Amino acid sequence: MKINITNKDQFINKFLVPLNKLNENLILKLAKNKITSITATNDGVLILHCIYSIDSEVEEDCNLNIPNVSKLIKVLSCIAEDNIELVYDRNCLQYTSPTIKFKYHLLEEGILTSPAISLDKIKKLDFNTHAEIKYDNISNLIKGSTFTTDTNKIYFYTKDNSLYGELTDKQKHNIDSYTQHITDSYTGEDIVKHLPLDFEVVRLISTIRFDIVNMHIAQDNNVFMFDIDSQNSKLNYIASGFTK
Repeated sequence: MKINITNKDQFINKFLVPLNKLNENLILKLAKNKITSITATNDGVLILHCIYSIDSEVEEDCNLNIPNVSKLIKVLSCIAEDNIELVYDRNCLQYTSPTIKFKYHLLEEGILTSPAISLDKIKKLDFNTHAEIKYDNISNLIKGSTFTTDTNKIYFYTKDNSLYGELTDKQKHNIDSYTQHITDSYTGEDIVKHLPLDFEVVRLISTIRFDIVNMHIAQDNNVFMFDIDSQNSKLNYIASGFTK
């Protein structure tokens, strides 16, 4: 079965690399015109669902059981061409060109399992606050975090029709804090009660180059969802916030 991937670098940097930051091995689901994967941190607090569009139509849906995402990234990076054709042959992925060829072996079916997560159930939550956040504002939050080294929390709240993020820990005394205006582009309900989230989620998002990330918050359930759309890829981060 042939798999045609357009924009190899984007496939690596905006599909495989984000998945690899959460897990070293995973299942890629190959379907008509797309490759999808879902993974999560060991504690299940952060979930990532990725979709990458492909040009070719596969003959039938199948799973690619990837034992080591880092190795796959490294060997794909050796290919000079931007549009590539991989061949899936039962237990391996193969690539051949006039200059290089490789064979990457996959795990047998059943060794890896996808997280037992219902995306439909999560997306039916009442996400009542929505915001468009520019990459530069995420980047500035990362810079601010070099000052607040005693906390791993960011508190989101709204004030005067703007969304703010405060890096601090309200459970500790005498701790440095950093507050930043994030965006005026938010809709839905105001965030009156400051909502805390693990700042590592923001750090992970910052490693991906994008123009806009769309943040959705289900305030009653304390669930955050971040959507990043690129030319061929869609990333959907889902995170549980802290209780305090």
